[in-house]
Amino acid sequence: MATMKLYELVNHYHIGTELTCAEAVFMACNEYYHLNLSEETRKMFSVMGLGMQTEQSCCGAFTVAVGMAKPSPSRVLLSAGQTDVSNMEGYQMIADLTDFTLGVYGTLHCVELQKLEIVGGENPCHAIVEALAKKLEELLAGRRIFRPVNAGQIGS
Repeated sequence: MATMKLYELVNHYHIGTELTCAEAVFMACNEYYHLNLSEETRKMFSVMGLGMQTEQSCCGAFTVAVGMAKPSPSRVLLSAGQTDVSNMEGYQMIADLTDFTLGVYGTLHCVELQKLEIVGGENPCHAIVEALAKKLEELLAGRRIFRPVNAGQIGS
């Protein structure tokens, strides 16, 4: 099967499915980066979709992308008993993702993002989720521990 980019895998899970933006980003990252995160972890992340289920909070795709940018890689980097307080690389990645999103869309707020008119797309969420996936892949590409193994392959 052809190798996919992270954003293509996110689109596969998001467009034309019943999954929320948060679930799509989680499923794609878990598969693409071979994280082997549990079903319980998926359930935890799934409630972040649709702006924490209320549309009145932060974009679910952004929230999960932050979760993938910081805790997952830092969990691998931290030794037993070590805390995340000194993980400046993770904090910088979150700042970069936040700056990107605010710079392009002007908000992180789900309901405001849904009202945006995105050129070339009917559903602004699809375009925003795709852009977040592209930025996340770019940010993680420089990390030595977070490289895709055979990249994304549906069902791998």
